[in-house]
Amino acid sequence: MVLDHQNVLKELVSEKALEANDIEKFEGVITPGFINAHCHLELSHLKGRIPKHTGLPSFAKQIITVRDVVSKEEISATMRHANLEMWNNGIVAVGDISNTEDSFEEKINCKIYYHTFVELIGLNPSNHLTIYEKGLRLLKILNEMGLSGSLAPHAPYSTSRELIKMISAYNNEKNHPLSIHNQESEEESKFFNGQPNGFEELYRSLGLDLSWYRAPGTSSLLHYWELLSDKPSLLVHNTFTKSSEIDITKDKNIYWCFCPGANKYIGNRLPDFSIFENKKNKIVIGTDSLASNDALNVSGEANLILSDTNVFSPEDLLRALTINGAEALGISGEYGQFIPGKNTGLNLIDTKNSKINFLKKIA
Repeated sequence: MVLDHQNVLKELVSEKALEANDIEKFEGVITPGFINAHCHLELSHLKGRIPKHTGLPSFAKQIITVRDVVSKEEISATMRHANLEMWNNGIVAVGDISNTEDSFEEKINCKIYYHTFVELIGLNPSNHLTIYEKGLRLLKILNEMGLSGSLAPHAPYSTSRELIKMISAYNNEKNHPLSIHNQESEEESKFFNGQPNGFEELYRSLGLDLSWYRAPGTSSLLHYWELLSDKPSLLVHNTFTKSSEIDITKDKNIYWCFCPGANKYIGNRLPDFSIFENKKNKIVIGTDSLASNDALNVSGEANLILSDTNVFSPEDLLRALTINGAEALGISGEYGQFIPGKNTGLNLIDTKNSKINFLKKIA
């Protein structure tokens, strides 16, 4: 590999074509820079503030309660630190969730490429137009700052079908990817099947009226999957997804995003990775936020998966960390593979002991 002084890959050549004193050798495997397919940079200031293993409804309530308890200056400082942490861990591109514009300025000034998913929340269908228009205004601010982004529904338990449909149609028209939190909690399944559940308790505690709501009597994924377009859709977490649901949704352009560190942090349960064995080219990996994880390190996330199952090899998960993630975010022409003329990042790793051991960032 020949790099220029700006770490842009110029060409791939044989060792014999170079002078010996021009060659720098490394022991290990060189990979493209990693893709963090799912993060919440704007929640970086919440590291260590929310207890572990509380379950998703309780975790969500605490996010709402504590996310605004610190100054804008502290929020900015923790985001800068989080960006540096990701960069030092070999991450060059991130699919990031934003509910506010708090992170936009930081994204302009950092080395990492961001695709921002402007996340919309609104379960009551009577409000979907107002919420959609608010999302478009936030997306316009993002785009005017020269940043890449698209709209995203938060989750099926917090976003109406009407709003998901409008978001999906907009992203399809603009050729943008979509992201949605999917089947992260057993309480989500109960909510959709009309059983007593923690989300109803959460909404009541927030003073939200659910008198209009009628449970559809199906899984959350089957409630909305037909609304997804043929553009990439990142379904995030998938802790309670079933193999039959993967089969039903096979004609959609779905990337299954795993965030095992956050799954363990919030609910202490991981997905059944074995049911995704035939989706090796459609799996991607994220860190989630520092509110729900101890670190922003996608190779560490991959190793959590490897320690839980033998369904995937380290090579499978290296693809998830590179080209799969780039394809999911629509940036495979810039990242995720070795591309002459591009600075895609270069990481040095090894796969000893059947793990992905990140050794150093080369470029």
